[in-house]
Amino acid sequence: MKQAKLISYLTLVVAIMMLSTGLVMESTNNLKVTEEALDMKNVVASAIDVKEGNKEKIKTSELSTNIDMETAPAAYLKIEKVFSEISTEEAIAALNDGTLKMEYSAVYSYNGLNKRRGAIYYNGHRETYYSEKVLPGNGLRIPGRHVADDGTIRDENGYICVAADPGFLARGTVLITSLGPAKVYDSGCAYGTVDIYVNW
Repeated sequence: MKQAKLISYLTLVVAIMMLSTGLVMESTNNLKVTEEALDMKNVVASAIDVKEGNKEKIKTSELSTNIDMETAPAAYLKIEKVFSEISTEEAIAALNDGTLKMEYSAVYSYNGLNKRRGAIYYNGHRETYYSEKVLPGNGLRIPGRHVADDGTIRDENGYICVAADPGFLARGTVLITSLGPAKVYDSGCAYGTVDIYVNW
């Protein structure tokens, strides 16, 4: 009986060690590990200490906080998805769970709306653009407003600033456009249309 208990405890220790070690996850071009994954202070591992007289006792020891990302437990890895390398459906899911890689000024996609393609249909809406050179939009209250590398106007978090009919998309709504993740800051366009704010 005591031998069976010892075997069960040892099996438990092996399982805990495997979980705490985790699986090595390789980065690919569309997957990236963030620094948030390094918060390992509360991770502990259990070990069996077999005392004389076959008395078993579990003791807990804290793991080092200097974790190498290749050996970090998989549960602590936050995977970021790159907009230009995933489908619209994956982008929407990644945006909702906070794993879509936001870019302050870098281009999200080269295949979306542009000056020569002034109107396209994408993700259930019609996309057009309007220029800050024509409509400066000083009253839009866009925090961290700046011109990104693709000429879109973005906010402090890297969301492309867009306009939409309030009955279609309310102000503050976050959505996916052909040029990347966007947020509604303005209105004044037709129902079903998303007007992308640019510097073209």
